[in-house]
Amino acid sequence: MYTPAGLCATFISFLGFFKLNQWLNSELCFIPVPAKYAGSTRYKWSNAVGSFIHATLVSLLGAYCMYQTPEYFTERVLTTTTLGEIIIGIFAGYFIFDSVDLVKYQGIQATWPVVLHHVVLVSVGLGYFLYHHQLVGYGMLACLIEINSIFLHGRLLLLMYGFSKTSLVYRLNSVFNIITYLAFRMGCLVLLIPMVMDDCERISSFWCYWFRVTAVTLLVINLILFYRLIRSDFITKSNKGIETDLNIMVPNNNNLNGKSH
Repeated sequence: MYTPAGLCATFISFLGFFKLNQWLNSELCFIPVPAKYAGSTRYKWSNAVGSFIHATLVSLLGAYCMYQTPEYFTERVLTTTTLGEIIIGIFAGYFIFDSVDLVKYQGIQATWPVVLHHVVLVSVGLGYFLYHHQLVGYGMLACLIEINSIFLHGRLLLLMYGFSKTSLVYRLNSVFNIITYLAFRMGCLVLLIPMVMDDCERISSFWCYWFRVTAVTLLVINLILFYRLIRSDFITKSNKGIETDLNIMVPNNNNLNGKSH
């Protein structure tokens, strides 16, 4: 059964990122907005800032939680703490908000890889982790993946603020982006599959099947993302068409020309 900690964290996270988004899009916001995104496409900038904040927050909380409870590494099925469930709630609340925000402004056709990623993780987080109070260790593993998300969203913000792909800051971020992508994002996903196979014997057959589908789905999505990242930052030699290259997860988006809903 659900406990107040996880559900409250989900609601507060959703509401918190919703209010943050409203503030970022209001005149009260004191953070400098790139001139190119001060008009009808400001929602892209505010979404990127919110994603960066989320990645930083859960990375720090997750690292602290795993340091405090190293059992998450060894006993992934039964180990659970209040902080761990709160972090899962933060994940779920943010992913629900981000899915709504992306579909609202850019449409499902352009954003389906991200929305699919979010739907899969929310279904697992709310459907199993927080309800059964098991496998929370997998949520903590996802916190390590979010370490890469800091640099992935940092890349997006650098492009929005007009940094050239040849600038030192962008190149440094690209290097750390690739390193953390391979070490944390892909590394954790590769470890996830055999872990799921081992732990499946201790949970119901339905969720065992769904976790396998989830692991494979996330691996495929992130392999596609990695290809787009390499092609964009290490194969493409110029900034030509940089606007269509801002978010490598939602390519060929017709709304990039400034159209909003």
